Amino acid sequence: MSNKLITTIHKSVAVWYGSYAILGAVTAALVPVLLPLMIRMLSHRLADVGWVMGVYNLGILTSPFWGDLADKKHIHRSIFIGGFIILLIGLVAMPFGKSLSEWLGLAFVIGAGTAAIATVASLFVVEFNPQSEWASRIGWLQSFNGFGQTIGLLLAAVFSGREAFSAGLWTGAALLVPAIIIGLLGLPSQTPGGIRKHHLHHLDYHKLAKFRRVEFLGGGIFRHSHHLNLAAIRNIGKLIFTAFGYFILSWFIMALGVAAFFAYFPLAMKSAYDVAPGVTSLVYAVAGGVGIVLYTVSTRLATRFGVAKVYRWGLLLRLIGFCMLLALIFIHFPARAIVASVAFIMIILAWPILSVTGTTITADITPVSQGEAMGLFNASAAVGTVLGTFLGGPLVLFLGYSAVSITGVAGVAISLVLAYFIRVPAPSEDSMTQQEEKR
Repeated sequence: MSNKLITTIHKSVAVWYGSYAILGAVTAALVPVLLPLMIRMLSHRLADVGWVMGVYNLGILTSPFWGDLADKKHIHRSIFIGGFIILLIGLVAMPFGKSLSEWLGLAFVIGAGTAAIATVASLFVVEFNPQSEWASRIGWLQSFNGFGQTIGLLLAAVFSGREAFSAGLWTGAALLVPAIIIGLLGLPSQTPGGIRKHHLHHLDYHKLAKFRRVEFLGGGIFRHSHHLNLAAIRNIGKLIFTAFGYFILSWFIMALGVAAFFAYFPLAMKSAYDVAPGVTSLVYAVAGGVGIVLYTVSTRLATRFGVAKVYRWGLLLRLIGFCMLLALIFIHFPARAIVASVAFIMIILAWPILSVTGTTITADITPVSQGEAMGLFNASAAVGTVLGTFLGGPLVLFLGYSAVSITGVAGVAISLVLAYFIRVPAPSEDSMTQQEEKR
């Protein structure tokens, strides 16, 4: 390891990032894989899975509340540690639930705890460090989360293969104990004068857009950046028929279309394509590891071919994956499970391309402030995911697991058509090339 890399890590990595890695293992791997399987086993009703996962996503939407509370009360450490405690309680109690109402309440608790931790983690970066270090530190923070997700998916493969869903969730809860200890020992000391006057709405999103991130579920709803604000809502009418408006609509419809798949994927891959949940988790782990590399590759491709074109490539890759899954509903042959796994990998690998280009397009073509634009960008995905997850339950109930492939094809196809109305100006001096040189 070169001295330069060691110096970079020393400047950009904090001890408490270990807590965030554990969060990735638990909420980006164990929960999305094991929770749907457990609910299906306990309730014997397909629609209940959609409701539980939808409410879990709804809990994640409490992110703005935690951010505002931290800013106003300066209780960052308390929220961070409290989020882990809430999450731990939810995971321990979930297998003991006896009714849908109990599972829904606990799912909301798990989502809210996740949101509290992830929101304040970003605030610890931007409010306790110089602005020049924000992008690098957030990049490392999300990389830790991605590494944790990969390890968590391997654990999920073990527990799902043995159908030990409750044990898997309790193991996730046990992992949160060292996360709490690491947080207590490693978080920045908090004094009234120690908190900087930086807030998330002042972030330079144009620069942050160029650094890789690993989000939940290959495209989940939580992101580290700005949440929706009233100014953004007031400007929606003015943006509808602009290139930015077409992009936001494209992003929303994609999230709406794929939400049901990501809520049901362990069950759908098993029931519709004969891919065991353990195998699905292993495939996801491999795809996630490869995907981390694609964040940097996607930036380079966008620099060379244009960010809008590469965004369309990401949508096309995901569309092909969903079309393959849909076709396999009607075609049966010996290697069907292998082809379904390849399609699943394509769907996952499309996310780094979409993440990098989507964030960059938002920063490049917004006719409003970047804070408002990022609010709309995040909110469109969040609302689309929640709505799509709730709608997925009735659709799966009436159409079976083919519904998640149908909505995936429809959503991504419409999103791709809208993407052709997006025009992005050529990058300026303060764009991707300079960021690549800095790396």
